[in-house]
Amino acid sequence: MTKRGIRKKKRFSATSLPVLSPRTIKQGRAKQRGRREASRRRKKDSALDKLVRSWGFSHYTALLLLMSGVAALIFLFSDAEFQTQTPAISGNSYLSDEQILKQVDLAGRNIYVIDPQQASRQLMTFLPQVKEARVSLALPNHIAIHVVERQPVLIYRQGDKILWADAEGRLFPAVTERSDLPRLIDEDGSASTDGEHLNPDVGQGIQTITTTLPGMKEFHHRQVYGLFFISPEGWRVYLGDGDDMQRKVTTWQAMRKKILQENRPVKTVDLRYDRVYIQ
Repeated sequence: MTKRGIRKKKRFSATSLPVLSPRTIKQGRAKQRGRREASRRRKKDSALDKLVRSWGFSHYTALLLLMSGVAALIFLFSDAEFQTQTPAISGNSYLSDEQILKQVDLAGRNIYVIDPQQASRQLMTFLPQVKEARVSLALPNHIAIHVVERQPVLIYRQGDKILWADAEGRLFPAVTERSDLPRLIDEDGSASTDGEHLNPDVGQGIQTITTTLPGMKEFHHRQVYGLFFISPEGWRVYLGDGDDMQRKVTTWQAMRKKILQENRPVKTVDLRYDRVYIQ
């Protein structure tokens, strides 16, 4: 047999490829997954290596600055040098320093955590005697509080409660006895709109009367009569509330003079209306 015939016989008589079994297929797929996972890990490690290599001088400098800033903050918030002293208080005449300091907890705190605007609002909220307040800070640990107190122009009394009223009609706790101020006795609570403010007409009426009649110091108020006072002769003089108080005071001066001249017995003089009623 020739060599060509031998090679041809070997080619056609060679064992054929084996049929793939399910187990063989499963093993092949497992190998493929393993190769893919290994490839992904290599890519991930390569990305991390690239990130590390990409950090240059600027990045390390930024990190150093950040760490320095954190250390500085820790120092500022923990150093005893920045713990505040007892605040210096000014502007108060009838409020004591203790009353003011009681409303704001400022001494012994770190100066960097204090909000001066919030402290100012707190003083005006919890101390009705304070019209304005200003809290200022100065390094390393100084605090100053300046207050503007409400100035009383009238003493308001309702039952056992004694308050002061300023020119704006704001009621606030009385601190001392003031015999130099006119006094309003609110017999039924109707002279105040909300317990914190005086009825504007009442306050304006008293101001007009005291300006025209300087010796008049005590007034009364009741809803049915409005504003009234007791004359030196013991007469009740009803003025009501509202405008035109100056005309009523002028009328009262003329009527009082006439009544005294006539020597009439009088209990009340009602000036609430255009026509005067005398009883």
